[in-house]
Amino acid sequence: MLEKSWAKTFADKVFPAIDENIFSVLYSKKASRPNTPVNVIVGALILKEAFNVTDDEIVEAMAFDIRYQYALHTTSFEEQPISDRTLSRFRARVLSYETEHDVDLIHECVVKMAKEISDFMNITPDKQRMDSLMVAANIRNLIT
Repeated sequence: MLEKSWAKTFADKVFPAIDENIFSVLYSKKASRPNTPVNVIVGALILKEAFNVTDDEIVEAMAFDIRYQYALHTTSFEEQPISDRTLSRFRARVLSYETEHDVDLIHECVVKMAKEISDFMNITPDKQRMDSLMVAANIRNLIT
């Protein structure tokens, strides 16, 4: 069943297309405590928007729904690496960087993944426009 679900498409197509290097400017080059993997955070934010759920709902889904864990490659984790604070702190860092440097990292990432996201969401250009600006704006503006 898992292989036939949306999680398989996300795990195979969308998740690997997330370019973590785009977000490297947000993190220290010094050795420090490991962060939640950026691809997991961005993937969770994409799923959050795709399924129109809250931060709390995506965190709960990751804890209890194997499809989310499979999609985000976290099935082997002893504990899911995301909390509601992880998401809000990440969005705050991205917004702070954008304010300071006039570069929207989430927009860059989503635009780069437009084909994978449109395939995942079954959006075809002749039927519905893929508005990566809207997805990116929604993710960025949900700072809590």
